[in-house]
Amino acid sequence: MKRLLNVLFMLLFILTGAIAKVEKMPQYDITGAGSGTEGTILVKVYVYGSKVSDQDLKRAAVHGVVFRGCSGNQSGARQPAMAAPTAETDNAAFCQEFFASDGQCQNFATIVAGSYDRVKTPKGYKQGAILQIDKTSLRKELEKAGVVRSLSSGF
Repeated sequence: MKRLLNVLFMLLFILTGAIAKVEKMPQYDITGAGSGTEGTILVKVYVYGSKVSDQDLKRAAVHGVVFRGCSGNQSGARQPAMAAPTAETDNAAFCQEFFASDGQCQNFATIVAGSYDRVKTPKGYKQGAILQIDKTSLRKELEKAGVVRSLSSGF
């Protein structure tokens, strides 16, 4: 009986570990922050929460550029979303793996040094930074995965 309980507890821990891998995208705001070098875009991202890591900021920035787009900054430049509105649900398995906290999305964002910011809100804090997104490489990766249509595929 004791052995059976030990096996059941081990299975429970294994299953909860597998379930815990399903990560939810943090709540965030994204706006344009200027133009970067050729093939990149600068965005200002705020993630809501008391403990926000660099990985959370990068995930939110890449997710925002791909699926939300970002409003214009002082220069008026607006960045439309790279993917169609249904692309995230149509490619859920890829997106779950790509946007995991240690996922491949981390490779396409770089935090600009000295740009960290923390703002108190009525519901807690939001922490942010300016990030540089490598749009060219990101688009190639998403085209290869079938999330984004190729620019040369026509209308």
